[in-house]
Amino acid sequence: MNPVHPESEEMATKEKLQCLKDFHKDILKPSPGKSPGTRPEDEAEGKHPQREKWSSKIDFVLSVAGGFIGLGNVWRFPYLCYKNGGGAFLIPYFIFLFGGGLPVFFLEVVIGQYTSQGGITCWEKICPLFTGIGYASIVIVSLLNVYYIIILAWAMYYLFHSFQTDLPWAHCNHSWNTPNCMEDTMRKNKSMWITVGTTNTTNTTNYTSPVIEFWERNVLSLSSGINHPGALKWDLALCLLLVWLICFFCIWKGVKSTGKKCICWEVSAEHRAWACWRHNHLLLR
Repeated sequence: MNPVHPESEEMATKEKLQCLKDFHKDILKPSPGKSPGTRPEDEAEGKHPQREKWSSKIDFVLSVAGGFIGLGNVWRFPYLCYKNGGGAFLIPYFIFLFGGGLPVFFLEVVIGQYTSQGGITCWEKICPLFTGIGYASIVIVSLLNVYYIIILAWAMYYLFHSFQTDLPWAHCNHSWNTPNCMEDTMRKNKSMWITVGTTNTTNTTNYTSPVIEFWERNVLSLSSGINHPGALKWDLALCLLLVWLICFFCIWKGVKSTGKKCICWEVSAEHRAWACWRHNHLLLR
């Protein structure tokens, strides 16, 4: 009986791995449920598949920035500050920010980097009893995405209408406007208000802005109650479908597409929008 040399065993293992690599490269595709970073040698040796990694630190930083920089920062936060006392609102805001927001944020980032797992399996890896936390977080994120994507569809709807030379929310000569509609240029005319107050018996406080009527009567198409749902708005439904498609193509290749393409564009676009709004606000002042 001939003894088996270690060199021959190593050569046979290398040939087997090379054959598996060629087989996976030319014939097989990644099976459903497996990570795109699965290597043939890991499957041959029975190891767990390796997850994809960020190509650089800047991709990770931009991805994290895209997670906490959104419409809530440039739209919701100023509204809440103005509604709840202005500068006084910052006191409870910073208390909850440093007491709850930032610790939970760092906890999420640290657990994700330490375990290199998803939102459900990371808790299972720490303690099997904590698996419910992962499922609950996925449910919460799913519900948030459902309403957040609708806000993006509204933004897309306004974007398409903004390419017109005559903005539809600037005048009162549209089909959705009411007789109480009054343009902002006429609203600022004090002499016209004196004339209206002396010649018209109706209450001047009943006049509405074309901006509000465009939002309530055209975009939302508010009905008289829940018993009258109204018809389907195909233009708004197509905007919603377009936003879902954009979201899909942003994440369909995992961290490769999320870090390099979509997050860079999202963060820069949000900062550009904030700069434009700030510039417009200063000009109006």
